[in-house]
Parts: sequence; C-alpha cells; structure tokens
Amino acid sequence: MVHKMKLNESPFDRIKNGTKTIEFRLYDDKRKQIKVGDKIEFSKLPELQEKMIVEVLELYQDKTFENLFKKLYKEDDRKIMLKYIDDFDNTLTRQNEYGHFTSSAFVLNKERTKILMIYHKIYNSWAWTGGHSDGDNDLLYVAMKEAKEETGIKNVTPILEDIYSLEIINVNGHEKRGKYVGSHVHLNVTYLLEADENEVIHIKEDENSGVKWVPINEVLDVSSEQWIRDRVYSKIINKMKKDGII
Repeated sequence: MVHKMKLNESPFDRIKNGTKTIEFRLYDDKRKQIKVGDKIEFSKLPELQEKMIVEVLELYQDKTFENLFKKLYKEDDRKIMLKYIDDFDNTLTRQNEYGHFTSSAFVLNKERTKILMIYHKIYNSWAWTGGHSDGDNDLLYVAMKEAKEETGIKNVTPILEDIYSLEIINVNGHEKRGKYVGSHVHLNVTYLLEADENEVIHIKEDENSGVKWVPINEVLDVSSEQWIRDRVYSKIINKMKKDGII
C-alpha cells in the first residue's frame, strides 16, 4: 500500500540523501493504517512538485508529540513545555505565534575550554548558536544545522545525543527582515556539540555580526542579556562542571 504525505524541505532533502531515516508523525487514524513494508510517497513543501517514495522498515508508535517528548527527552524541568504541547497546535512551527520550539547549542572546542559564540544582531549580545525547528522534529539536527549556518564551521559532532537542558525563553517584540514579530516564547532545547577550533569561521550577515571562540570562564562576562546569562548560561556551565564535561 502507498500512503501520501507532505514534508517540509529540510527533512525531505535529508531523507532523500540518506541522512534522515526516522520521521515522526502524529499517530492519528491516517497513520494507524501504515504497516511495515508499505510505501510512503512524500511531496516536498511548499510547491509539492518534487516527490519520492520510501519503504516503511519499522514502526515506533505513539499517540502524540507530547508522549514522544516525554519518552525521548527526559528532564525534570519539562512540565510547562508538556502542558504547552497539550494546549496548543503547531508548537514545532512559527505558525504558532504564541510560542514554538527552538534548538540551541553550546559548541565546545575539542579541549573543552572554549565555546563558539555569535554576536546576535537582535539581542546585541554574544550568544550561543541556535534557531527555530520550523516543523523539523529532529531537534539535534536543527541544533547542528544552525551551528554550522551561523558560524561557517563545517564539522560539528554531538558530545551527547540527548538534550542537555530545557529552557522557556521570552522573546520581546522586534523587527526582523523588515517585519514586526510580536512577543512570544521559545520552547528551547539545548545540546552540547563539539567542533575543531582551527576550522575557518565567518558571520551569517543577516543574523550576526561576529563569531569567535570564547573561553568558558569568560562566557558570562561577554553576554549582555542578563536573564539568559544568569538563568541559562550559568546553569548549563555549572551542569557541565558537575558532569565532568569541562
């Protein structure tokens, strides 16, 4: 049997090139019809002109993204996020203007003495790397993609594949690319990544005006976002010390 589904550009391309082998979908009546051995015809959003057919090799079944989040992303500080997922639709996309998932990273050098940071234009501060999930539920991939795009670094690997920290971050209203974006929250997940300090780095002109490796003991000094510095960066750095990562 062949099932037809739509797929965003990023996961479509990664399934096509073989770097993505698992696709999460809501276990609704339509997906309950899928069996091992069936085919799925994916149409690439937004034009839906490009298509590909894949075979279902295995099924991992659950009823909601909330349940997947509970099982795959384990941390005590997740109660509000789970309620948000339960109360709102489209939490993985910016179509939900109240709040949506983002994925960030502390990118450490191989010696675990420095963190790769960007100077963020909107926040006017040195900051970690990260961005919106934009419908992609592979949050580790999103964190790695954003780290590469924002710093120019080409090779990034996970120190741990599990989410390292969860944060609910308030975003004040601001202008972005000539359009006003209202105040909302980011349901943020944080990963620890590693990269070679000797790789070439460069800015992403539409988002940041600087990229540099910052000694870990100076990260709190270069951040001008008080809440992020005191409640997020400090928390993660202390956790890395406790876990023996740095």
